[in-house]
Amino acid sequence: MKRKFLAGLLAAACLMGCGVKTESISENIKINFTDNKLGYGYAQMLIPAVSESQIITNTYSASIWDSYIDRDKNITYRDNFYNDLKNYYKELVVLKKMSVDNNITLSESEKSNAMKLSKTFYDENVINSEEFKGLSQEECDTVFLDYLLVNKAKKELIAKNVKEVSESEARIMDFHVIEVSDYNLATDLLNRLNNGENCVKLATQFSENSNISRSIELNNEPDDIKTALGVLEDGGISPILTNKGKYILYKCVKSNDEEATKKNKERIKNERESTYLLNMYDEFIKSNPIDINDYEFNKVCKNSSFTLPGKDFFTLWSEDDNGSF
Repeated sequence: MKRKFLAGLLAAACLMGCGVKTESISENIKINFTDNKLGYGYAQMLIPAVSESQIITNTYSASIWDSYIDRDKNITYRDNFYNDLKNYYKELVVLKKMSVDNNITLSESEKSNAMKLSKTFYDENVINSEEFKGLSQEECDTVFLDYLLVNKAKKELIAKNVKEVSESEARIMDFHVIEVSDYNLATDLLNRLNNGENCVKLATQFSENSNISRSIELNNEPDDIKTALGVLEDGGISPILTNKGKYILYKCVKSNDEEATKKNKERIKNERESTYLLNMYDEFIKSNPIDINDYEFNKVCKNSSFTLPGKDFFTLWSEDDNGSF
């Protein structure tokens, strides 16, 4: 689902970038609606399901549902939605339990805010609704309170357990690069560069690699190359370096590509958080198996395509300043 608790959990591709699959969360995690492990009745489970379904339909039109995400495997967008919905409930179960284990709770002001949004949803969508028949305001409150709690738990657990990404770890530098197999030629080219000749022209004429302009994630390079390049300023020229049997010359175009470094820092951050969360899940479920009742889940999926008269669950949160902390 677009508004999963662990958005960015995996880099799994989804049509038009509309979802994050979580199949690699251990399949031991399942939800037993019959034993009330989730703690929700049918109408409560329907709140996020119909909300996300409506957002997708409004964004891409109803024709999206039968579009193929993977034609070879016969997987449609509808199949993907059902998979994401199931994983949404998995995440909810696990993060609720983790919040208890780590003594993470909502403040009174946070509870008040969640219940205010719940009342809006209830007044606009539930009263006199056949689809949510039997749902009380208190049950609706629980769905909103849980959503805020698990987002808070996720944030606090990550802050406590995941190392921040430094600028040096994420640094991206831009270079013009010449690669040759002959050391004497490399020496001659280095002298010509130091005498002010144009690096791109020399690379076009002599380099054995047509990839001349490169953005390099410095932290991923071998230590000798990282050390030599890391000290270069704009316009600086490296000594002759070797890698995979080639003699390589680098001319620094930009010693720190700030925009690229910023994006790379966010990518590393997301990967680091994803690894932590997946490991946390796998460890947790070893001693906390949860079963699923497919009948109840399929019932939610089947009845999640009606139109809400008011604002949906996720839109209410997205418009709230405190919805994602």
